[in-house]
Amino acid sequence: MEEPENLISKNEMVDILYDIALLNAIDNSYPHVLQSHDIKVMGFISEKYGVDSVQFAQSDLYYASLPVVYEEIYQTVEDRLGRKRDSVNEALKENGAKNGDSLDLSDGY
Repeated sequence: MEEPENLISKNEMVDILYDIALLNAIDNSYPHVLQSHDIKVMGFISEKYGVDSVQFAQSDLYYASLPVVYEEIYQTVEDRLGRKRDSVNEALKENGAKNGDSLDLSDGY
């Protein structure tokens, strides 16, 4: 597959996919949060990164045609999400210890 003219860089693709994953998790768990702030996932991504849905789709398709690169992108996103989950879990544990309560998000969240 030929590289698109307006290819999103690999690092920016990681950032975009990370944000999409976080926003989708929020939307699935607490849909009222995004709704109350009138946040649409792709609209937010477009505004934050200055990319449109066509540019994103073409870049995603291009990277998907390079399985090793695509796997690296998604592994990096997964690693970042894991670190975020761990830091949130640690903060919840610390807060729970102060309040005599705890919540563990390590079971796949």
